[in-house]
Amino acid sequence: MKPAHRHEYSEEQRGLLKRAVLLEWVTLLYLCSVVVLMYLVMGSSQAMKSAWVEDILSMVPPAVFLITNKIRNMKPTTTFPYGFHRAASIGYLVSAIALLSVGGYLIVDSGMKLLLAEHPTIGMKEYFGVDLWLGWWMILVLLWGTFPPLLLGRMKAKLAAPLFDKVLYTDSRMNKADWMTAAAAMAGIIGIGFGVWWADAVAALIISADIFRDGYIHCRDAVTSLINRAPRELDGTDSDVPARIKAYMLSLDWIDDAVIRMHEQGHLFAGEVFFTTTRDNVRPEDIEAALEAAKALDWRIQQLSLTTAEKQVRG
Repeated sequence: MKPAHRHEYSEEQRGLLKRAVLLEWVTLLYLCSVVVLMYLVMGSSQAMKSAWVEDILSMVPPAVFLITNKIRNMKPTTTFPYGFHRAASIGYLVSAIALLSVGGYLIVDSGMKLLLAEHPTIGMKEYFGVDLWLGWWMILVLLWGTFPPLLLGRMKAKLAAPLFDKVLYTDSRMNKADWMTAAAAMAGIIGIGFGVWWADAVAALIISADIFRDGYIHCRDAVTSLINRAPRELDGTDSDVPARIKAYMLSLDWIDDAVIRMHEQGHLFAGEVFFTTTRDNVRPEDIEAALEAAKALDWRIQQLSLTTAEKQVRG
């Protein structure tokens, strides 16, 4: 069995990929610091617990990106003739399932505490002879967990588009949304400080619902991409690549009509062109030239075949 051609990034994209890898390592180190600090000041606050769990989950996408980046660039073999590009889709599904399951657990956990009217407390602790409310430490830690992700998220979003990497894009969205988690947790802590016991549980429910929503959206997207869904862009809109291929094919004087069928294969596209011809005999060199020109329309097209009733040419 003949393996597919290895699909490489361009020189410019390889430079962007190196930057993305560096950003993900920085993100992991940063999140480690946030998780440790949150654990030290968490206390009995349900909102802090939910924010802490979300920060732990936020480590999944960068870890998945770093792992799948190694796997998907492996050379195709006779056992895996189409390569390993779908490793990114599998990693995407793993991170989405983690979000969905933990988000569901936290919703139940926070809801039970609200129904049972559990009253969390945040105590005082003496520092150098001065009694200080622990809530201030919690708020400081939450502020540390708010602003750096906003910057990291913007930087990753700029890299995700030219690399067409959904794991990186998902990670950037999670980073940008971290301020909502921190704001909700801070509101819960301040509520406890003013004696509003239920504010903490409500804040935890808001955070949990956001985690669950992200998990559902990304899980649905990951599953559908694994069952050969038509190509979509990072924002969820239908890709215009099939339409551009069809327009090109119809511009050729020897093609009468064409039908395009494409699917996602990790961060790349693969598909077929079924065409009818105006000629009795189509020259092989014409088909090969059309195939190469169609593949050149977008760098994400890894595999494309041209099919008539008599023959099929692959590239």
